[in-house]
Amino acid sequence: MIRKINVDDIDCICVSGEDKQRVIYMIYPALVPFKNEWLEEMASKYGVPVVMIYIPADGWNDMLTPWAEPGETPDSPPFAGHAAETLRIIQTQIIPEAEKSLGLSEVVERDLIGVSLSGLFTLWQWMQCDIFRSIACLSGSFWYPGFIEWFEKQPKPQKTGKAYFLLGVKEPKAWIKAYRSVGENTEFVVKELKSYGIDTTFQWVPGDHFADPAGRAEDAFKNLS
Repeated sequence: MIRKINVDDIDCICVSGEDKQRVIYMIYPALVPFKNEWLEEMASKYGVPVVMIYIPADGWNDMLTPWAEPGETPDSPPFAGHAAETLRIIQTQIIPEAEKSLGLSEVVERDLIGVSLSGLFTLWQWMQCDIFRSIACLSGSFWYPGFIEWFEKQPKPQKTGKAYFLLGVKEPKAWIKAYRSVGENTEFVVKELKSYGIDTTFQWVPGDHFADPAGRAEDAFKNLS
């Protein structure tokens, strides 16, 4: 069963699943919605409720970045750095509303899947809090200025869940120079998390940043199961 909720102008699709103590959350841009039938298929196939959080197009660069930075090219808009506020909304409003709409009262495990800037957001929040047990970062924007330096300064996280990373082989060859560090930065993050004893997986897959969104998202479901 599908339920739709709107929290603070953020549309969310909530899909029931067999497991009543676990939920997989996804954060994706509203401009590239998944078919509701696909979300139902994932919930059924992997036996877990799914909550899709669609970030408005005009908020994508601002709501998911951890601090303000200029745009990646001279004519690009700047990033506002409102991730902390987005995390607060997810934790205090979206999660309670979504799980209430799904009839879940004793959730003990939440996982989070993010792509691109929401992949950056996914790792950023995981390094600081334990709202989500496991994470999947698909083409995470780890090229973001200052992120690797910030990551290195964080206390060693104590995590019992999994971390899954995926990157297209063409991504480090992006025409925008700022993006080209994403490969080495992702590999660095993976190496560090493994050194902490965290169950961490990294896969290079065919294509560029935008290839096969549904297939890559299902890879996340597989690896978080």
